[in-house]
This record gives sequence, structure tokens and C-alpha cells, in this order.
Amino acid sequence: MKFYIETFGCTANFGNSQDVAEALQEMGHMPSPLEEADLVIVNTCAVTEKTERRILRRLRSLQGERLVIAGCLQVALPESVSRICCRKRLGLLNRSTAAEIAGHHPIAGRANSISPSPRQDLCGIINISEGCTGVCSYCIVRKARGGLVSRPPEDVLEAARKLGRSGCVEIQLAAQDTAAYGMDIGTCLPELLEMMENVPGNFMVRVGMMNPDTARLHLAGLIEALRSPRVFKFLHIPLQSGSDRVLKNMGRRYSSGDFLDIVKDLRSSCPDLSINTDVIVGFPGETDGDFQQTLDLIKHAQPDKVNVTRFSRRPGTAAARLYDMPDRIKKERSRALTRLWLEIAAQRNLRYVGEDLAALVTERGRGYTMKARAANYQGIVVEGDVPLGAYIKVKITGSNPFYISGRVQDERQLF
Repeated sequence: MKFYIETFGCTANFGNSQDVAEALQEMGHMPSPLEEADLVIVNTCAVTEKTERRILRRLRSLQGERLVIAGCLQVALPESVSRICCRKRLGLLNRSTAAEIAGHHPIAGRANSISPSPRQDLCGIINISEGCTGVCSYCIVRKARGGLVSRPPEDVLEAARKLGRSGCVEIQLAAQDTAAYGMDIGTCLPELLEMMENVPGNFMVRVGMMNPDTARLHLAGLIEALRSPRVFKFLHIPLQSGSDRVLKNMGRRYSSGDFLDIVKDLRSSCPDLSINTDVIVGFPGETDGDFQQTLDLIKHAQPDKVNVTRFSRRPGTAAARLYDMPDRIKKERSRALTRLWLEIAAQRNLRYVGEDLAALVTERGRGYTMKARAANYQGIVVEGDVPLGAYIKVKITGSNPFYISGRVQDERQLF
């Protein structure tokens, strides 16, 4: 059987799709381009109404006997996809889901007619847990993924060993909240990162999104983990709002001051740390004053990137019952916040120009370029046919709000 997987949403969703693709290949099935696939699996996302509409358009264009619909949208809002003609509807993708898919497609022989295209990256994803401990009033993801279920450490380490043997040079640890990892099984994220130090392989680890309320429980351990040369000095910590009143209405279990304290402690211990954050603008009841507090906090915290999302009412959530402000206000606030963080990012990236940075080549870029990551996960674009997985020294010659660019000075082995 030839299969094609299309994924929407977060890194955890891509991790689920990666697991299924790997399991199907172990069973003898073959990944293929969309036009040649016997089976088309779409891993959906339900996080915003805009994403839902985009997915539904895609599903309608793909509907037919080879389509399988899975993921958060199918689980949380099954009525949304109920009119789409497809072979099968599943829940969240995982290895057992792959067995269910393959069970309906006995193998007549391994498909050898497809020549796999050159790999575009050497990045692997490990989902270290499913679900979360949160009670956010706007979030539909908990309805899809449930409460926290952490993956046993040995399972995570075995997955890392497998990715290391396959040649991955970047391993992303993903979850709905990585800092909550282990709270249900008597361990924690810093302990997991310490264990990963001993996994063989020439790779570095990127820790995925973590909420402030769980991150502060393990702050000392996280700071120690970030000192490891194997761990990217990068964290993704969502703020969502700079107004304590709005944070309370969102069901977020921290204050704006808590967020700033976390950022201060992290950067004082790790000055080169890159911090990404998320903000929801236009949450019901957000006043001009509340939004100004968000702008002020972003100016103060100086994050390297801000993912700006306009509030989207999700069926069945507590926030869906609240008054939803006009879209024009959300758009105005979204544009204002985007302008601000782009200014901040432009200034932060400018500081690299003229520097020599060590970086790991992880992806193919557009045209005759490659993408590399500095020790703090700063994206670097370099020209030329630099091998994937190479550890390079780069002279930085240019910058913009999204990445920096430079010339390769040297190549060497990572570990």
C-alpha cells in the first residue's frame, strides 16, 4: 500500500503523524506522493475556527474512497467533518492507529516503484506526553487530547536512540505542555533531559512549548538542563495576555509578573537564551487598557518571537459563552502587536551581524540554501551545498526579523 499523510497544527500533531508513518513503513507500506497514494491520511487540528475552515476546504478537495480523517478536529468536533465522504474516521494518530489502518489493507508486496525524494531535513519529533493539566477557558484541545498522560522515560529514550541511529541531528520533544511531563508518573522534564545526555547519536534536543505555571515548578532544573551542550538554549513559553484580569478569565494559572520573573531568571542564568511566546488578542472582555498591558509586557520581556492569534470561539468551551468582540478590533490589535514584535525581533537579530556563530545544519532551504540552527536555536540561512547534519562556523552578514544569514567559514563534527 502506498500512503500519504498530510498534517495540520502543532508539533505534537506532526509527531503523531511521524509515528504512524514509521509504523506503516515497518509493516511494509510505502510513503508516496499524493497523486500516487492508495490511502490519504489527514491529521487535523481544531485550535481555531480559521484553521478548521482551512482543513474542511482541504478535506472536501480530497474526499473519496482513499481518504482517512484523524486528529483533533475529528475527535473534538466530529460533526464538523461528518459530511465529508471518506473511507474511515479515526481518533488521534498513534502506532495502534497505524495497525488499524493497515489491518484493512493487506500487503500484496512491498511497493518498489517509488524512488523516495531526498530528505529535506534531519529533524525528528518525540511526543513525550498527551493531554495537559490545564483548565483554559478558550481551549478545545483538552477535549480532544484529555488529561495528562506521560510517556514512560524508557520509551522516550528508546525513541531517541532510534532517531539517533536514523541520522537525525535535531530531536524535538513535543507535548501540549512539556513542563508538565512526568507529574503523573513521578518524574519530571529536567530528569528526562538529564537521561537523554547518555543517548548515543550526533543530535541536539529542542524542548517544546511549556506553560508558565508548570515551568516555574522546575525552573532550577530547566536552567541546569539548558547548560548542556546537547540542549538548544531555547524555550517556548506562552504568555497569552499581559493583563492579570484577562489571564484569570482565560483560566491561566499564573500572573504577568510570574511570566516576567521566569524570563528574568532564565536570561540571567542563560543570557543567550531564545524565548518564543504566544499571545491571544481580542479575548472576550479585553479592554484597550488590557491590550496596552500586553504591549507593555512584550516591550519589557523582549521575546525573540511572538505567535499572535486572534481569539476564536470554540464550541463547548467556557469562553464560547462570552461576548465575542468585533473582528475589526481583533485585527487592529493583532496588527499592532505584530508590528511591535517584528521591531523587537529585528533589533535582537541585528546584534548577530559580524559575529562568528557555531551552528548545526538541519534543513534544506529554498533554492541553493541550507538552514542551520545556532546553539540558541536562532535560524541561520547559508548559501551553498552544505551537507545536512554538518556542524559549521558561520560569519553572520545579514539579518531580518525572521532569521539571520551568513557565510560558512568551517565544517566539523558535532560530537
